Amino acid sequence: MLSNTPNKNCPTRHTVRSGLSLLELLVVLTILIALGGIVVSTLPGMLKRTQVATAASNIPEIDATVRRSSLLSQGKIGNRFDALVAGSDSLDGSIPSYIGGSEIFETTNLSVADVGALREIGITELVPAAAETINATYNSHDQTPVEIGTDSNVCSLSDDSATTILPQDWNLEPAENAKYIVVGLGEQCTMVGAGARAAFSESPVHFSDSREQSPDDMYSRYLLLVEIRSVDELKSVARYVGAAIPGRDGIHSVSKELEDYYTD
Repeated sequence: MLSNTPNKNCPTRHTVRSGLSLLELLVVLTILIALGGIVVSTLPGMLKRTQVATAASNIPEIDATVRRSSLLSQGKIGNRFDALVAGSDSLDGSIPSYIGGSEIFETTNLSVADVGALREIGITELVPAAAETINATYNSHDQTPVEIGTDSNVCSLSDDSATTILPQDWNLEPAENAKYIVVGLGEQCTMVGAGARAAFSESPVHFSDSREQSPDDMYSRYLLLVEIRSVDELKSVARYVGAAIPGRDGIHSVSKELEDYYTD
């Protein structure tokens, strides 16, 4: 017969403890807080490193694509770029405040020879900018493209800024009797989309690590520089110079972006 009397010779069963003690919880929380502090402190640097890497990848690709398109299209680089100058059915306004670089950009009138030179590289229309907008990058240049003419204002580098920026960022000495216009690679550009001449499926956007430069508040499409050099009173020659990154101070190259990153 089985007995219900406990056997004194059997080893005592130990109760299995579940969960953590208060001291163990405090240790775990302390470790998590320390790790969180490390992640938070390094996050801005990681974000900037990512943005710089993206820009460093995008700029050479954009530049190579524009040059390749020019070769395949007998020197034409595309049409209907963002003008960066306000207007509706014309380009008769000024450069809006949401375009970074008011201190280095200025509006310039085109001569008959300048218009002809731009036509030679495919630029016959530009997309005016809205004078004021609630979305600087995505809605700022949704106006109908207008044909350029001698009454058109275009965005260009001032003489002083061209003398400083071009040698520093693009290793280029400004030519005599030349103007350097700046346009944006926007959504209405013939190089963007699904058309026969399209080189980009979408218009790329530069996302800065600075909160003061969000695509909503500042125009953040990549920029293209075009040189128009006057040969004589009747003839000008235009050529594509290079792609650039938009910024609060206007415009700069990848080399400048990298320099700012390592010296900040």
